[in-house]
Amino acid sequence: GLEEPPVVGADLRTSLELFLDDVVWQDGSDYRRFLQTEDLYLNGRLARFYGAKLPADAPFQKIKLEGEPRSGVVTHPYLMASFAYTSTGSPIHRGVFLTRGVLGRVLMPPPVAVAPLAPDLHAGLTTRERVELQTSPKECRVCHGMINPVGFALENYDAVGRFRKEEQGKPVDTAGTYRSKAGDVAEFKGPMDLAAYLAASPESHSAFVQQMFHHLVKQPLNAFGLDELKNLTKSFEQHDFNIRRLMVEVLASSALTPRRSDKPTSPVASSR
Repeated sequence: GLEEPPVVGADLRTSLELFLDDVVWQDGSDYRRFLQTEDLYLNGRLARFYGAKLPADAPFQKIKLEGEPRSGVVTHPYLMASFAYTSTGSPIHRGVFLTRGVLGRVLMPPPVAVAPLAPDLHAGLTTRERVELQTSPKECRVCHGMINPVGFALENYDAVGRFRKEEQGKPVDTAGTYRSKAGDVAEFKGPMDLAAYLAASPESHSAFVQQMFHHLVKQPLNAFGLDELKNLTKSFEQHDFNIRRLMVEVLASSALTPRRSDKPTSPVASSR
């Protein structure tokens, strides 16, 4: 288990915040680094836990962990731990985070509330095998056919985001697939393939632009015109995914574009 869990948890959050600040404010402000940067910010406490060689009192600094893949927020241990159970990872929670939060897909709520299968009742199964068993019914496959394979690509990371190659004495299976809204199918061998796909996906670009607009403007993007998202996303892609430039463009666009009203014009008003 973690030593001093509240302290280490706070350190992990600081690690993520330092990374996000670094991506946004460095030269280029490149969105793709959110998903593909191989370095982690670690201090002495975190280094001891995640296998880096730093003095116990070392301040936060960029570290590349040898012999294991790391790729920005896709594999950051704070998020791996956040989307996990106490003793096991959760491909479902991780898959939902990526499909909904990064790819912008709409997911239906489960048809019925289902408690996760207890690991101690299926002691010989890996997390992946247990999730496949639980979500095998036909009514589950509509969403889990998309969620699970994306989450499975992150099975190299345990409940606290430490890298592993085996679980229950079996090699970890990180193969996965994703079918885009356009119907294209991408195949992943593991987390780095997944991160590369997310960084290049038009769905990810569009979802990020929409989230940035809502964060800055606090209003629905479609209220400013049905082409607004398409135009902002195209500009974002054409300007090397520069986050700071996108922020300026979003604010300028929202200030200069009149909101589209869906209210019908009254006969009295239209006759004047």
